[in-house]
Order: sequence, then C-alpha cells, then structure tokens
Amino acid sequence: MDKKQFRQQQLTRLGTMNAADRLAQNQALQRQLFASPAWQQATRIAVTISSAIEVDTRPIIEAAWRAHKLVFVPQTRPKRQLAFKPYTATTQLERTKFGILEPITGLTVDKATLDLILVPGLGYSQADGARIGFGGGYYDRYLADYPGVKLTLAFREMAFDQAGWPIEPTDILLDQLLVAEDGDSDGH
Repeated sequence: MDKKQFRQQQLTRLGTMNAADRLAQNQALQRQLFASPAWQQATRIAVTISSAIEVDTRPIIEAAWRAHKLVFVPQTRPKRQLAFKPYTATTQLERTKFGILEPITGLTVDKATLDLILVPGLGYSQADGARIGFGGGYYDRYLADYPGVKLTLAFREMAFDQAGWPIEPTDILLDQLLVAEDGDSDGH
C-alpha cells in the first residue's frame, strides 16, 4: 500500500473510533506519558494543538502548565518548514489552511532547547519507530537535526508491528512510542 492509500485508510479508521474508546485511550496515554522519564525530566515540551481525530493534547498541555513546564506549539512556514513558539493561555492563535490552530505571535525557539517533542501522525511501526504523518514532511524536516527526545502517543488503531507503508530515507524515526494500554493491562 502506498503512503497516500495508507493515510486515507488511517483517516477513515481514526474518524470512526467511538467516543468512549477514544476517551479511554486518551486517558491511558496521559497516564503513560506522565509516568514516563521523558515527560518527568522535560521542562520544555513541544506539542501540537490536536485536531478531532488525533490524540487529545489539551489535557497534556494543561498538565504541563500545572507542572510549570514551558509549552511550545508549531507554526508552519513556507517551503514546508516548521517553527515552534511559546504557548500560554493568552497566546493568539489562528486556524491555518490545514485546519489546525497555530500561534501568530511569539518568538521562535531554538530547537536545541526543547527537551521533548510529542510528534503527531497517523500510524507508527513498533518494530523501528517509523511514522507516517499527514503528508507534508514538515516534521521530518524539523526533526532531521533535532537532538532531543522524539516521542509519540498512539491510539491502538495507530500502532502496527511493522510499517505498512514505504519508509523513505528522509523519514525520521521516533525515539519512543507509547501505545494506549487497555484497561486490563495498565493497572487501572
């Protein structure tokens, strides 16, 4: 299956998750993330403002603020580039042509100062940390020389034993993948 077909399959699959399962998996992922050394050690965290089909990042952002961590969210730039800017409760946001909210103010942060980036996507390989994103290549470009921790949170519908899509030399592999545990195995 090519990447375009795989993305479409995943968009359909994620769009049909029922609300109760989505909530349970989001809560499991939050517990797993907050218990992880990557989260506990990070003071500067980059994360997207999620769309409806993605893992919900709002509770994660709020937990970061409560823990006095600094939060940065992406802004798309020309030539498929990304920049991360500080995100607080008063940051001005604008919806882009991609339908995502991005900051319109604030200074761009040096990526070397970010401790942890929560990388969005549609599917992940548990064997090698390969990721398939939304198709723009923004994150692969940004992460190519990023020295910190690249971690992804995945619903069970996003995790695969092996990549079911072609992996390109420019695809950046993840450092860590957390897949939502079910209620029987996560101790809750």
